[in-house]
Parts: sequence; C-alpha cells; structure tokens
Amino acid sequence: MKRIGTSYVYWFNRKYERVGHLFQARFRSEVVEDDSYFLTVLRYIHQNPTRAQMVDLGGDYPWNSYAAYTSAVQQDKALVDTSLGLAIMEGREPLLRFMINQTMIAALT
Repeated sequence: MKRIGTSYVYWFNRKYERVGHLFQARFRSEVVEDDSYFLTVLRYIHQNPTRAQMVDLGGDYPWNSYAAYTSAVQQDKALVDTSLGLAIMEGREPLLRFMINQTMIAALT
C-alpha cells in the first residue's frame, strides 16, 4: 500500500504542480476474526456513503459492494465474492434485513 500511495502522490503532485502530502494519515488495516465483526464491518462500509450524505440510498453509491449483495448477480461475473456474508446470514434476504434494520436503528440514535 505504501508503494502504491507513494507512486500516486508523486504522479498527482507532478500533474497538478504541487508538493507535499496528499493523504492525511497512514494506511491502516484491522484483522476481522469472527463472523459478528465481519457483519459489523460490512454494514459500516455500506452505510458510509449515506452517513456522509453522498447519496440517499446505499445502492446509489457505485464504489462499494452493496449492489453485489442486494442483487442476484451471478457470482462468476461479480467483482465481489459475497459468499461469506450470505453464508453467515443464511441467504440474501436475512442479510438485507439485518443491514436495513441496523441502518434504521443507527438513524434513530
């Protein structure tokens, strides 16, 4: 990640005739060790665009995996492997109910 970030910043700075940092902080990652936390992270990622008021609905944001989880796209043609999330929740409908219910609860708090 560091090499990719450094190369991009170098290119960006040269293109726009600027100098200095482009990103605010270092890249960080966190280990997802259990199913419960995986679902929490998945919901967080899908809620980010709506919480940031970039879109009204999660499915309207083209740069996350929400559409892959909500549609019956054939897995061999999808960029995202949804099998783990769907297996944990035992299908698409229970996963979507979980995501929608948790989104509504978060909006009320």
